[in-house]
Amino acid sequence: MKKRIIYAVLTSGMIILVSLTLKAYNKWTRYVVEAGYHSCCVAEEPLSDPFLIEFTFRTNPTWYYNIPERSAWNMIRGLSNGHNHENSSAFLAYQCVDDSLLVIGAYCFVNGISPDENETQKIVLDTIDMNQKYTCRIIMEDGLYKFYFEDKYWHCPAGEELGWGYRINPNVDPLCTLDHDWMIDMLDKQ
Repeated sequence: MKKRIIYAVLTSGMIILVSLTLKAYNKWTRYVVEAGYHSCCVAEEPLSDPFLIEFTFRTNPTWYYNIPERSAWNMIRGLSNGHNHENSSAFLAYQCVDDSLLVIGAYCFVNGISPDENETQKIVLDTIDMNQKYTCRIIMEDGLYKFYFEDKYWHCPAGEELGWGYRINPNVDPLCTLDHDWMIDMLDKQ
C-alpha cells in the first residue's frame, strides 16, 4: 500500500513538473504597435537555425482598420538572412480589405529586389477570421523560401550568399498609419 502511495505521489509530481516545463517553453508573447507607429519597438532576435521560423499567432479585433490610400501589408512575422532584411528575407503579412475582410499573404525580398518591383515575389494565400489561431512555417532550403501556412504552400527564390538570420517582429507597413493600437499574440516554436 505504501509503495502505491509513494508511486502515485511521484507520478503526480512528475506530471506537474512536465506540465510546468511545457508551459515555460510555450509562452505566448503579445506585441503591440501603438497607434501612429510602425513597429512594436521590440528588438529583432537572432535565430539558432537561421533558415527556419515556425510560429502560431492569434487574431483579434485590432486587426481591422480603414483602408489607406495605398494598399498596405502589415507584417506578422519575418525571417531575414543577412544584415539587411531588404536584401534577402521572407514575410508572412496581412491586410484589411473593405474594413472587414482579412487577407493573409507572403512576400520576399530577393537580392535587394522588392516584391513591389517583381510581382512573382508575393502572393495572397488565403483569408483569415477573427479570434482564431493560425500556424505558419517559413524555411529557406534548396535556394527557396518555402511558406507553409495552415494547408497552403508557396515558395519564392531566396537570395544568394545567405548566412546567419534573425526573426523580424510584427510591424505596420511604413506607408500606412493605423489610428488605433494593433495587437498580435505570438507563440514561437523554436
